[in-house]
Amino acid sequence: MSILTSRRWAFEETFRGLRREGSRNMVALFLAALALSIPLFIALVIFGLAEPLTSLPTSVELTVFTKEKTDMTKLAREVEAMPWVASTQIIPRDEALKDLNEKLGLPAAKDGSNPLPDILVVTLSTDAASAQIHATAKRIEALDTVDFVPFEASWHEKLQHVSRTAWTGLACLGALTAMLVILVLDTAIRMTTITARSEMRTLYLFGASPSFAIRPYAWRGFLLMAAAAALALGIAWCAILILEPSLNETAALYETSVTIALPPPAWCAGFIGASAFVGSLIAAVAASSAWRSIRRER
Repeated sequence: MSILTSRRWAFEETFRGLRREGSRNMVALFLAALALSIPLFIALVIFGLAEPLTSLPTSVELTVFTKEKTDMTKLAREVEAMPWVASTQIIPRDEALKDLNEKLGLPAAKDGSNPLPDILVVTLSTDAASAQIHATAKRIEALDTVDFVPFEASWHEKLQHVSRTAWTGLACLGALTAMLVILVLDTAIRMTTITARSEMRTLYLFGASPSFAIRPYAWRGFLLMAAAAALALGIAWCAILILEPSLNETAALYETSVTIALPPPAWCAGFIGASAFVGSLIAAVAASSAWRSIRRER
């Protein structure tokens, strides 16, 4: 049999098998689509929330109160040269008093008196640990031109613990979800090869080669998983539409915006192509297993 003839037979047999086992293939299709839509939707939500969450300020700021007649520019350069210091901001005493009065709702002092000194706001690196934060504060406070350095870093320590716990939980959830998806996909694709033994036994008796017998099942798995991936994208899109109004209302309370959408078309095509390849691989492995068992029987 020529290469063209064998491919044409495999093509026809692929669609004959899809029609012949229509109900079983539909169950496998929807099962695979649901399995793919779960990690896809979770990934889209996490990716959409990542941008506004990472934009939140998580660096510790040290408020440096200086002594009278301090050269603030010189002090800022000296502090910026220290380890773990990301940036500095000079706040003149008049501006500091104005901001304080606005926050407290107090009128400006009519006599022009200002008890506040010039202030230097020091922003530390986001990866600075608790010990490094305290060490930097003490080093700044030891300068001759600095009066004192009040700061609050307990929230930063708590945030680091919460972040580590959250990432650990996400890793465990991802591993469990991946295992579940793999098992469901394997079961769904193998459902399409249940009749492989009886069909392959006939092909084996007629002297067919393993690749000739396995090819229709691999192509069938390719088509089913491609369709399942496309359906999973549709399910994820519907879930996004349902979630979007509530998410926008919540984001508005914090004066931010969250955008959750499907990936670009190229990424969607890649997702469908990768899923189709996995489907053909699983189906080929299952059909190959059936072929080997028939050979052992003979």
